[in-house]
Amino acid sequence: MSNDPSFLQLIKVHQWLDELFLAHRTALLSLDLSQAKLLFDRYETNLLSHMKDEEESLIPIYGARISDVPGGAVELFIGEHKKIRGFLAEFRQALGELRSQKGLALKHKAIELLDREGMFNGLLQHHHARERNALYPWLDLITSVEERATLLAGCSSLSAYKVALDAGQSAK
Repeated sequence: MSNDPSFLQLIKVHQWLDELFLAHRTALLSLDLSQAKLLFDRYETNLLSHMKDEEESLIPIYGARISDVPGGAVELFIGEHKKIRGFLAEFRQALGELRSQKGLALKHKAIELLDREGMFNGLLQHHHARERNALYPWLDLITSVEERATLLAGCSSLSAYKVALDAGQSAK
């Protein structure tokens, strides 16, 4: 049934996170470092929450019930999460270092950070596609309606997205 819960709802969380990251990058492009940091903090918190939901609740079920999904090995999801965390730590440090820069040096460092964030964004879009095409559809197939409803209700990132949506908060 079309009203049945689906893990594909988490794609909306991905889209929301992408909007937050774009808002951060836009503020960085404008050299509005305070706003860029504020938006990055919000983005990082929600992205880490989303990955925690997946690692603690969804991926263990997927890994226990599924094997040999091309492009959908548990190790790929976990490995990409590790890379994502590494990028986030790098960006947090780079944002802190930008505050000590002025003039042309600040612009150059901001460009370097935007370039790295562009690389990160490519990784993230690839990761989101892997989840959209493997993890979420397979989870829908191997769980009951009741189990999906319970697991989705426990996803704090989905709850945060719905709260932001209900409050009329855009990513900006």
